[in-house]
Amino acid sequence: MKVTVKLFGEFRAAAGADQIELDLPRGATCGEALRTLAEREPSLGELLFAGDALHDHLHVFVNGRNVVHDQGLATPLSPGDVVTFFPPLSGG
Repeated sequence: MKVTVKLFGEFRAAAGADQIELDLPRGATCGEALRTLAEREPSLGELLFAGDALHDHLHVFVNGRNVVHDQGLATPLSPGDVVTFFPPLSGG
């Protein structure tokens, strides 16, 4: 199945693209998609993961919904889903 990963900020700069399409097996999870992305684009892997764990400051979304409100990185994906991730934003 195909899913799209949209990239912003430092992630876009590291990949040299604003989005990447991944071909994943049916039933793949959000975490598996991010691991596949990191393997395909090692420069993104360094920004996404600290060892085996996703950097805890990242917010991950599937189709605009934060995965913490679903099953976290175990959230299953469907064909055509869009995955995005952002560092936390602050300001005043």
